[in-house]
Amino acid sequence: MAQFLSTYFLVLLSAQLVKSSGVFELKVHSFTTSSSDVCKQSRDCQFFFRVCLNYTDNVISYRLACSNGTGLTGTMSTDQSSISTSEPITLPFKLKWLGTAAVIIEAWNAESSNDHPTEALNNMIGHFATKINLTIGQKWSQDVHLGEQSELCIGYRVVCDKFYYGDECSDFCRSRDDPYGHFTCDDTGSRICLPEWKGEYCAEPICSSGCSEEHGYCEAPSQCKCFFGWQGPRCDECTPYPGCLHGTCVRPWQCTCKKGWGGLLCNKDLNV
Repeated sequence: MAQFLSTYFLVLLSAQLVKSSGVFELKVHSFTTSSSDVCKQSRDCQFFFRVCLNYTDNVISYRLACSNGTGLTGTMSTDQSSISTSEPITLPFKLKWLGTAAVIIEAWNAESSNDHPTEALNNMIGHFATKINLTIGQKWSQDVHLGEQSELCIGYRVVCDKFYYGDECSDFCRSRDDPYGHFTCDDTGSRICLPEWKGEYCAEPICSSGCSEEHGYCEAPSQCKCFFGWQGPRCDECTPYPGCLHGTCVRPWQCTCKKGWGGLLCNKDLNV
């Protein structure tokens, strides 16, 4: 096969990874090679791609351990001169995104649809390694890499996983409405309290209007429960001494007699 052009993949990781804080996405727009032994002259050319992500500056060796994720496409068959698709390969990562990473992209010849011979290096038909400097965002970066007998055109980006925000995808916010919080999240991951709730985690109810902040509290929105020694709809009335008949109070348990009354319980008529 004098000229072989094959491209691209639709992929998910073959196994479920630990919950990530972000996702590295990579598209292979085209992969072209002129190697004469590609797919061993087979009419039914089977191939797949492997993508490796590392938080390191070393992009020289394809034998680097994929410390921050590996993505494999399924085995593909093609005899076309050009193939393209918009679906990316995704590599979730758990650690904070540091902005710099090494990306290794490999194209492999597969002898059957179930064969991923990653250890048989003679089956590798293309290898590209690059260092990227990338900030979190929806915009795709584009790049072209030239090998001895091949060319690779790619696009890539880093986006935060669902519920994660910030420049490092390390700020977590997930809307909830339960005893542990009552809030939604805005586009930056900040908590927005639901109506009638307040506090850092929106777990504090807003009491009824006028409820004394000093002498009242609430366990649910629009309530006004009084602390011991206080009473009234707004908990702004002191509770007089028990049995106080014709007296008032400024603080709880007082019994200050009204004019014309006396005694401990203000029950003696001084006018008699």
